[in-house]
Amino acid sequence: MKRFATRTLPLISAALFALSFSASAQATVIDLGVANGYSAFIFGNIGSSGTSGFTSVGGSLAAGGNIYLDNYNVGTSKKPGSASNAIVAGGNLNTGWGTLGGSAVYGVSNPNATLTAPQWFPKDNISKGNASTLNFAATQQQLTTLSGDVAKLQSNGTVISQYGNMTLVGNANADVNIFNIDASNLHNLTLDVSSLKKTASIIINGTATNIIMSGGFDNFGAFADRTLFNFANATTTNLNNVGINGSILAPHSAFSGSGSMNGTLVANSVSSINGGHVSMGGSGFNTVSVSAVPEPGTYAMLLAGLGLLAFMRRRTPARAPQAAVA
Repeated sequence: MKRFATRTLPLISAALFALSFSASAQATVIDLGVANGYSAFIFGNIGSSGTSGFTSVGGSLAAGGNIYLDNYNVGTSKKPGSASNAIVAGGNLNTGWGTLGGSAVYGVSNPNATLTAPQWFPKDNISKGNASTLNFAATQQQLTTLSGDVAKLQSNGTVISQYGNMTLVGNANADVNIFNIDASNLHNLTLDVSSLKKTASIIINGTATNIIMSGGFDNFGAFADRTLFNFANATTTNLNNVGINGSILAPHSAFSGSGSMNGTLVANSVSSINGGHVSMGGSGFNTVSVSAVPEPGTYAMLLAGLGLLAFMRRRTPARAPQAAVA
């Protein structure tokens, strides 16, 4: 029996450990971190010389590079949980005519950054910052890794494409509904709310490298702070006169277009094409944890160990009864 235990118990222990470790190691916590405090959190530049990146941002705005704004309002309708500074620029801050609802900081990542503003523009609430204000490099690494992890999650929802429209049917028992869409044009998306819990979170993984969001995005309003569009592979993301209720995580993407967003935008850069601008009216995605489904190999290891245990028990001869002592 001692020999049996020596051979088999380590295998059984390893199988059970692998099962528990696999589930915990693969659990994904979807948390936008510091970006949750901003309507838009951009790793590079917002706008370009002579071209404003945004015209209307209700919450706070952050960019690791330069920010160009003109004929704008920023931070005029902050929500609870918004960042304290209405604007944070890693590089230069270039402002024309506009309204700033709060303080602004520039030069967070570049000590040589400059402020360019009209002579009449009030500058008392604009200051130069440093790396302690906001660590753009660390946040970029964190959110890029997160986007890749979310893209690997197994879908549990169904996407029905018909006549150029997409209907998203969820799992009524799931707390987190995950949809994978392999299409460049996300056009006319309708969320089937009858198939969802009222408290459900919605994750939409778009796998294309160039994404256009167009048409109507229906029934997302009640899920705005629990909807995340994750575009891990996208290098361009364009809103084509559409309103989006939800957040967008597109860490490699150049973002542009016309329309509105009620959520947080995370992208590599923002530009205005043909004078188009996106109005940002919200901020934040509610953090959610997605439980992992153990890999098939883990189950195989466990079953193999249990099978071996049963086999060895059958092969172990019964011990002869000991003679009674007189």
